Amino acid sequence: MKNYIQKIFLTLFFCWAILPALQLKSQDKATDKTTPVTLHRSQVFNITSKINGVTYPIFVAIPGSYYTSNKTYPVVYMLDAYSSFGIMTQMARLLSFDKEIPEAIIVGISSEGGSKEFNYNRSRDFTPTQIQPEKLPEDLRSSIPVSGGAEKFLGFIKDELIPYVESNYRFSPGDRTLEGHSLGGLFVFYSLFREPGLFNRYIAISPALLWDDGLLLKQEEKFFRDHKSLASIIYTAVGSLESDFFKGPWKQLISNLKSRGYDGMKLRTEIAEGETHYTIIPYIVTHGLKSVFSEDVK
Repeated sequence: MKNYIQKIFLTLFFCWAILPALQLKSQDKATDKTTPVTLHRSQVFNITSKINGVTYPIFVAIPGSYYTSNKTYPVVYMLDAYSSFGIMTQMARLLSFDKEIPEAIIVGISSEGGSKEFNYNRSRDFTPTQIQPEKLPEDLRSSIPVSGGAEKFLGFIKDELIPYVESNYRFSPGDRTLEGHSLGGLFVFYSLFREPGLFNRYIAISPALLWDDGLLLKQEEKFFRDHKSLASIIYTAVGSLESDFFKGPWKQLISNLKSRGYDGMKLRTEIAEGETHYTIIPYIVTHGLKSVFSEDVK
């Protein structure tokens, strides 16, 4: 009898001991069967660039009226879609629902892989010149492991991405917006002076204009020597709590732009009170899109 009771006790103990593992396994199976959250009316496709050999996942968000009308739509091309596509899309939809901005097609340029690859790709694609990591400030070396691919990346957008989008979606001719934050904001200004007219609206949030000893300031000076018009609508902002690394060259570029008197340029600038380099990201939509589309809301 004593042995029998011991066997029952050991059996119950064994069942109790493995129960948490069984529960976890059951939960894992349940998790495997769930459907990940996706954005309604969104699509994703890959384009492998012939210019730089990089494969880009392209995220596209379609306006609510797209399939029930024959309307054409402005197209907003956004950088850093890997991290910010959801913010941009959902806020843009809310603002268009409230008639604060027009409906638009959102095209997000993303990155394959995880956060490490995302960081590598953006530092390569958004920077106009190559700087060896050891020549950068020590606290920036890990975040900018490679650089100098902006010209090829702009070529990809101009010659591969835009033609694809405009062959497959109903777009408003000539109505293109380019948006970027930080190094992405640097690229926005780079494209403005490198390929004027490719976009007509620009949103640059906390642009990293100190890159390569103020390269973009020199680029704008050279541009002004050859051009007296700059037909574009520009919104740019920095956070009041950001370091002078961002605010200093930004203020200088804005001062230069305002003094030029470019024909056709509409410029709105803002120092966002109480915002840091990352809390300012929603300004891309809530202030950026509202600003550049302010005259187009019906």
